[in-house]
Amino acid sequence: MEPDAVGLHCDLTSCHEVDFLPIKCHCNKVFCRYHISPDKHTCASLDHDGPSEGRAPVVKRQRCALGNCEKPSLESAISQEANVETKPTSSTACPKCLLSFCIDHRHPDLHSCTGLQKQESDEKKHAQSILARHFSNPPSHTPLAIRRTVTLPTDPKKLAQIQKVTLMKMRHSAIAGDPRDKPSTVPVNERLHIKARLEVTGMPMQERVLWFRKSVVTGRALDLISANLGVPSSYQTPLCLIEKSVSDPSSCSPLQNDLLLSEQVEDTCTVMLSALPYSRSD
Repeated sequence: MEPDAVGLHCDLTSCHEVDFLPIKCHCNKVFCRYHISPDKHTCASLDHDGPSEGRAPVVKRQRCALGNCEKPSLESAISQEANVETKPTSSTACPKCLLSFCIDHRHPDLHSCTGLQKQESDEKKHAQSILARHFSNPPSHTPLAIRRTVTLPTDPKKLAQIQKVTLMKMRHSAIAGDPRDKPSTVPVNERLHIKARLEVTGMPMQERVLWFRKSVVTGRALDLISANLGVPSSYQTPLCLIEKSVSDPSSCSPLQNDLLLSEQVEDTCTVMLSALPYSRSD
């Protein structure tokens, strides 16, 4: 067969397509990658139990290492003229697991490469060791200044700046306390953003960032907060809302249900849902 300008024709009569990377079979014919397997082109060498006189011994072609692939591996196409076995090299074997695959499955991502999985596992262990070494719990001799609880500044300007930043964050994460209110229908300047916390004995502590209309009555807000925090309707103990001031966290005062919520709390305040009577535990 005479070579074309680029590539060769597949010797299979029903195919005869030009392949730019043809592979020569041990029957001395050239095939495309789809018909190189002996059972795909009725290879003449399969009709002989052993080498005939005057013909070189047949070298068994190595298949792709992927279990369900029948195509020959890359190195099986090398040195076919010499008809000798070859070993996987850096140019034919997978660089991760060092197994030999066909041209379609050589990339590690295409054959679930065990070498790649091992590399990722090693990298993960290495990263975990670095985190454990540099971010472990502080030792007992850590200076007191480092372990001290951060307190809010007393400077009114700095406190106002912190509240402004906190309000911006709450506006992004808050959900409507009343499911009938839609963000598109209530302007931002008409909303009150609070952090509602459940502190009822026998119930897990929960916290939600909610917004209400500034015109909502505290009693109505109490019912909506109870629903948002998962308090069952069958709960019989009377509940109340307790304001926890941002500027003075130690100050807690119950809210009056007949007044507007916006008249009793400010944006970014924490409102605790508790059972009556409320007694603070230190």
